[in-house]
Amino acid sequence: MKRDHARADGSARDGSAPNAICVGGPCDRMLTRIHQDVGCVQVPSRADGPPRDVTYRITSGRLHHPSSEVPFTVLVWSGGAG
Repeated sequence: MKRDHARADGSARDGSAPNAICVGGPCDRMLTRIHQDVGCVQVPSRADGPPRDVTYRITSGRLHHPSSEVPFTVLVWSGGAG
C-alpha cells in the first residue's frame, strides 16, 4: 500500500492542493492528496490518541467541494489501520 503524504490541513507536504476526500472512519470529511488512481492509500489520522495511518480505498466516485472547481476523488474507509 502506498502512503499518502498529507498534512493535517489536507495539503500535501509538497504544497500541492488536495484532490481527494475521505468518507467514513476517523478521517471522515478530511481533504487529502493522493498520487494514484486505484487501490488503497494510508491516510494520517487526526483523531485523538497516538498518531496512526488509516487505510482508505480509492473509488471511482467523485464529489464536488466548494474549495475546488474540480471534483475530488472519494476515498472510502476500509475499516483498517496501518
